[in-house]
Amino acid sequence: MRLKLSILLSVFVLTFSACEKAEKLRELPPVPAGIQTQIFGMGENYENQIWFEFSTQKTEINRHDNWDIAFSNDERHLVLVNGGKNANFGVATFPGADFNSFTTIDYKNNRWDFDNPSGETDSLVFKNWCTKTGPGQYTGNNVLYVFDLGDDTMGLKRYIKFKLLSRDNGVYHINWSYMQDTIPVHDEYLRANESNNYLYYNFSLQKEVYNEMMDKGKWDLVFTTYKQWIPDPDHGNIPYPYVLRGVQTNPNKVKVAEVSGMRNFEDIDLDFALSANYSNDYDEIGYDWKVWNLTANKYTVNQNKIYIVLDSKGNYYKMKFVDFYDDQGRKGYPKMAWELLK
Repeated sequence: MRLKLSILLSVFVLTFSACEKAEKLRELPPVPAGIQTQIFGMGENYENQIWFEFSTQKTEINRHDNWDIAFSNDERHLVLVNGGKNANFGVATFPGADFNSFTTIDYKNNRWDFDNPSGETDSLVFKNWCTKTGPGQYTGNNVLYVFDLGDDTMGLKRYIKFKLLSRDNGVYHINWSYMQDTIPVHDEYLRANESNNYLYYNFSLQKEVYNEMMDKGKWDLVFTTYKQWIPDPDHGNIPYPYVLRGVQTNPNKVKVAEVSGMRNFEDIDLDFALSANYSNDYDEIGYDWKVWNLTANKYTVNQNKIYIVLDSKGNYYKMKFVDFYDDQGRKGYPKMAWELLK
């Protein structure tokens, strides 16, 4: 009797299992249709930078001032400096000088440069740092660079003497010390990070830092702080180094076309996007979609500034900004509207 019950129970279990429906695979969420909006919280003091990818609507946040110098991981062997770190941050260049050439510096009698935010190679501080000596090999041109880390880095650690000695394929060889040192105290080899566009280094922390919060093919825009020479109308239009808050694009295949004034946002379609003229400049979107309104004593957004973004996956998006304040009236919270064109 027990044997019969056991057999019947086994048959019931097998029959129930055979009739049970297979679990469906989880479907990925579709890209929303129509206009999307999102607020990007840089903060009232603009301490944050926000990385964004259109196709997934994913964002990542970190501080914009966490690095000083960056080294590219591709054959362009580019070197960038973080001019937007603070108002005083800059680099002075001394060809042929060495670490024992001087142990003090006259701030006022030197030119303190920073990179043009467009990313154009001929406007970078380190544009002539090396000579190519072989496949993937570059030798430094015996230039001493002095970094002013800014007045928030006080005392003997404010000024950094720096030499970029070479790049051998993906490995950069650097020497650096503080201003009072007569020899290169730090001798380091840094390997470029192939997952990101650049390897980033922080002098105060004395180490490589992780800055790009997404892999190089997985972000399109970064809301950040940078610096640019802009004519000052109050001082005879002499260029002045302004610290700006704006948007830069991923140098890895992302392009932007500004179509302001050409047609209304609602009328821009895929056919129009396919015929637009695109720029590789990192700051094509930039900062001037907002202006300071003296009467209102606040920033106002120019909603007639319209952009088309061609992302690294070949998708076209039209976008504009609609506000620079959050629901509590705090500045530093740009609100962006965009739509996938298809």
